[in-house]
Amino acid sequence: MKISVIGSGAMGSLFGGRLALAGENVVLYDVYREHIDAVNTQGLSIEDAETGEITIAHPQASSDPESVKNSDVFLIFVKSTNTESVANQFKSYAAPHTIVLTLQNGLGNDAILLEHFGIERTAIGVTSQGATFLGPGKIRHAGKGPTHITMADGDETKLRDLAAALDRAGFEIHISDTVTSLVWSKLIINVGINALTAILNVKNGQLLEYEDIKQVMADLVKEALLVAKKKGIQLIYDDPLAQVYEVARSTASNSSSMLQDFQKSRPTEIDFINGAIVNEAHKLGIEVPVNETLTRIVRTLDMLHAKKGST
Repeated sequence: MKISVIGSGAMGSLFGGRLALAGENVVLYDVYREHIDAVNTQGLSIEDAETGEITIAHPQASSDPESVKNSDVFLIFVKSTNTESVANQFKSYAAPHTIVLTLQNGLGNDAILLEHFGIERTAIGVTSQGATFLGPGKIRHAGKGPTHITMADGDETKLRDLAAALDRAGFEIHISDTVTSLVWSKLIINVGINALTAILNVKNGQLLEYEDIKQVMADLVKEALLVAKKKGIQLIYDDPLAQVYEVARSTASNSSSMLQDFQKSRPTEIDFINGAIVNEAHKLGIEVPVNETLTRIVRTLDMLHAKKGST
């Protein structure tokens, strides 16, 4: 099986690197040439946050879109803000049998992939794995947890080979028959963690050290749950807030993707996370003031970072 990871930052490199270590034919595609060159010359260094152990993986890495041709799987890990352009760029490289799986953060990526690749080839997933990008060719595996995947057309047989490969790579993998509940369950985790870590400039676990922030997390999650309930969405967690706290705890040493974006002055995925809750709430006539305030703050900080980067 050929698996092409499109978007090989921290999470893409984690999945691609672990799959390569398990013997899979992996291509890491990314436009960040320094990272690609480092992987090709020195291998991909994966540091275990718990033990400090470093493992070197040797996937193929490329900045040439042609390298993903003849893939059985496209594993999409680009920022949600880039999903549309990437889907449009790579749809011509997807074979009729290629499965296109999103494990991205936020709400709306699946709809974009469905539009470009169709229901027969689109797969949706959520993961509780965490990773931090340390530099070209180097990442830290900062948190472990289950990964759920499903086919948009409900045909689970298409995912058996990929699920087996992910299992061999050491990931806890589950094939599910639910799509919306998976996406929303992960969305609510991100809603409670990502923007706060970015604004406060703290790692995930540090959020739990402050009772005031834990209450803000609870407020964010409560609003998101109101929207989910109004939409009739059944979540995969019995106690979503407890799960948010548990993910923050289990990925304590991880810098969230939004914090990493802030640190590199890159646009965040706020409109696909807390902003998505705001948009859905507005459609339903529900007030979500905490999520709305947080979204406005992060959008403003995005603009300030952009101005700083252009000077």
